[in-house]
Amino acid sequence: MFEPVPHRSAPPDASQRFRVPADPMARFIEIYAALEADRGFWEDPTALRFAAISMLTNRAPATAVAEGIRATAEELRHRVGWFSELRSPLRFILSAMLLQAEDTPAAFLAEVDRVEKLFRAARLRRGHAFEKVAIFVLRNARDLRPVEPEDIARFKAIYEQMKRYHWWLTGPDDFPACAMLVRRDGTPEEIGEGVERIYQALHEVGFTRGNPLQTAANLLYLTGIEARAVAERMRAIADYLVRIGINIHPSEYDEISLLCFLAQPISRICDLVYEYRETIVSLRPSPGANLSFTLAASVAFVRLVGFDRDMRAISDAKALLDMQAILAAQQSAAVAAAAAAASAGAS
Repeated sequence: MFEPVPHRSAPPDASQRFRVPADPMARFIEIYAALEADRGFWEDPTALRFAAISMLTNRAPATAVAEGIRATAEELRHRVGWFSELRSPLRFILSAMLLQAEDTPAAFLAEVDRVEKLFRAARLRRGHAFEKVAIFVLRNARDLRPVEPEDIARFKAIYEQMKRYHWWLTGPDDFPACAMLVRRDGTPEEIGEGVERIYQALHEVGFTRGNPLQTAANLLYLTGIEARAVAERMRAIADYLVRIGINIHPSEYDEISLLCFLAQPISRICDLVYEYRETIVSLRPSPGANLSFTLAASVAFVRLVGFDRDMRAISDAKALLDMQAILAAQQSAAVAAAAAAASAGAS
């Protein structure tokens, strides 16, 4: 039987800054419209949509939210190097998350610089944007206090356990999950074994092996639910989504794993995702069916989970991961297009 994940209640003053809107979809459209109003021709609307989702629970007026995101994003852009990942559209999502955490670009980037040195001293490979996401997660787990050396040691040990089971799959894209797992109970060995049990259970119920499945297993370990039970929960959600007309591919495994955190009837979760997807796909410019599902799952998550710090951290880290994957796909497409154009010109 599925059991709800224990929630940590919001801090006493959180109600002054956060609330779950009565209509999260309307709030999403309102914030996105405010951001879109000032979007430059070359700006990626996808990043603005994820940024809007990250601010759904913020009580400020939509125009103030949009102004805050843009001001923070501009400060990030000026503070980082020309070739930094944070000059990419990723900075809009990170800006929204910094605002939600009441953090600042200056303080965050100073911590990034310090912790990256600790990563190199620990002989961890460079993770680029994924490394920065991991540092954001580690920093917020300590309520903006400095990341400690023991955090880095535990992070590395968990990463090594992942590589022990899947050395060919494990890479920098697993850094954010490692960071989220640092504060979980158990030894790194126990965590590694637990994640692997979920990975194998997911495959046994019909999900395809590979990197998306590892990401899903990493996230699902955070539910605290036994491997077989959580795998069956994810299978049931995926099957229901297919029945109502939403095709599921490995790239959507992380969205389904996010929905597994919700202690709600599967029909209620999936019907709400479907309803939200139909609204989002009609936006202009249209996000397309796959991205609309990703965004709809995130809005539904906020609607059904309420305000919870632990759940927000998972949702926010996932938003950054989604955007990083989208950026990587866009870069690959651009490289392929350039290669095709060069080949055509040479013929």
